Amino acid sequence: MKIRTKIFFTTALVVIFLLGSLTYFMTRFSSHILMTKMEQDVGFSTSQLSQNIDSLLQSYEQVIDSLYTNSELQSRLLTQYDSVIEAQDVYFDYYLPFVNWVRGSKNILRLMVYTNNPTFQFADVKWIDEEIKQSEWFKTTQQPDKKLVKTWTNLGIDPYYRFRVIRLTQRMNNPVINSQVYVTIDLQEQLLQNLISKENQKQRFIIGLPNGQVVLDSFLDSKAPLLVRDYSFYNQIEQANEGKVVYVKENNERYLLTVKSLDSRSSVRGLKAIVLTPTGELTAKVNEMKRIAIMLLVSSIIIAVLMMYTISTKLTKRLMLLAAKMRTDNITQSYSQIALTGNDEISQLGLIYNQMILRNSLLIKEVYEFEFNKKELELRAKESELYALQTQINPHYLFNTLNAIRGNLLKKGDKENANIIKLLAQSFRNLLGKSGSVVRLEEEIGIVDTYLRIQSYRFGGRLQYQINIPKEHNIYQLPRLSLQTLVENAIIHALEKNEDDTLIYIESQVIDNEQYHIVVRDNGSGISPAALEQIRQQLNDPSMEQERNIGLRNVHQRLTQMYGPEYGLTIQSEEGIGTAVTLMIPLKG
Repeated sequence: MKIRTKIFFTTALVVIFLLGSLTYFMTRFSSHILMTKMEQDVGFSTSQLSQNIDSLLQSYEQVIDSLYTNSELQSRLLTQYDSVIEAQDVYFDYYLPFVNWVRGSKNILRLMVYTNNPTFQFADVKWIDEEIKQSEWFKTTQQPDKKLVKTWTNLGIDPYYRFRVIRLTQRMNNPVINSQVYVTIDLQEQLLQNLISKENQKQRFIIGLPNGQVVLDSFLDSKAPLLVRDYSFYNQIEQANEGKVVYVKENNERYLLTVKSLDSRSSVRGLKAIVLTPTGELTAKVNEMKRIAIMLLVSSIIIAVLMMYTISTKLTKRLMLLAAKMRTDNITQSYSQIALTGNDEISQLGLIYNQMILRNSLLIKEVYEFEFNKKELELRAKESELYALQTQINPHYLFNTLNAIRGNLLKKGDKENANIIKLLAQSFRNLLGKSGSVVRLEEEIGIVDTYLRIQSYRFGGRLQYQINIPKEHNIYQLPRLSLQTLVENAIIHALEKNEDDTLIYIESQVIDNEQYHIVVRDNGSGISPAALEQIRQQLNDPSMEQERNIGLRNVHQRLTQMYGPEYGLTIQSEEGIGTAVTLMIPLKG
């Protein structure tokens, strides 16, 4: 990747990360503030709704209060009349004007008075009979804590008007002993519906009476009155009533739940105004703000990327020219100087490159001449060495001489020495008659076996050896005389320095179908840990300054140069037990 690209992408990533992080945290912070503000606004709206409900109900409670303070009217309602005409006069002269005044000033469906006076009974003034006593509203007023308390109840769908009706009930404080007067006012549910008609139609409004009845649910049109505790989110209603911010999920939609309970007077204590606001209504502004933030972020990133690309291009232009010049010079092998303007680091690099080209040209010339002279001297030395070897050793003459000696010994009956001469001739034939640096394992084992048989004549019963090489391993190849060197090393260091009998054991094995190991193991005196560590270090020493362990070092370095650093020799030894040297060679060398 070009440095221009690296600078551009690195700077772009940093800028994008910083702008993205800043946008993310600012959006989160602003969203939290907006959501908190909107939650407060919804809470204020719910409080205002509850105040409107309180004012509406209080205006109708004042009607009962006016009757409650009218002692004369109460007295006439409870008076026992001797005739119907007398009761009618009182009804038309006193009661009906009051009722007409109430009905004219308020939107009241029915105003009913219930008494235990059987002599004063009309369409809107009824006697408390057994049927009345069994009604739910009457039983409610008989509770000890309801003697003088106004009570609001939900009557459900009125059979006459065909819409939902709510009732206000109160027992009057009568001056006549053991007399009872109850007043009920029936109101249309639409009065409460009118309070929320101006509110958001997507919000769900629920009004629960103090007795737990649901008098209004803007999302439901059930004929039977519900109870607040029947809602699936009743527990959340109680939490919201305590001032907590609560979200509920209803009909696969998420709402903010706000609750305000009335506590201004006993008649409405516990009445709940419940508002469920869709979170979509709350998050509309938040989402709009996020969209604007994302648009600004994308615009800022595009502008920043364009600016960074322009700046990085200008900054790296001369550096790219220098890199291109160096690459061209490296390919064509024709080095020339480059001119870069400016006084910054890039121009200094150009100057250093020009100086380096000049020095390299001089060094290349000197090195080339030196190497040429060195190679010429080495070639002459090799030619001289080969000529000396050829003049010193004549294999044909040597074999004929050894065979003549062997024949003379056989004539004299000295078969043992004749066999030794035969083995010696065979050994020379193996050493001098073969060509090439790599041989098959079968040929190398033949050389080793001949060598060990000769050594057996030398050391007698002190030398014992075993060669355990599977036949299928004979085709494997290895460097010539590498195994013979290890066996010779075992004879020198294990047998010659040990007066006891010595066993030399040779075996081979294939490892992971990738390489094979040839192990030369003896039961000699072994090597001390310090000496063993020194030998291991010398194996990788390419210099010829070390005169010890030359054979092992040569074999190891031949193997590593031919097959790689993972191959070569490994040495394991323990004092008093013996030594094992392993040749590691690839199967497909």
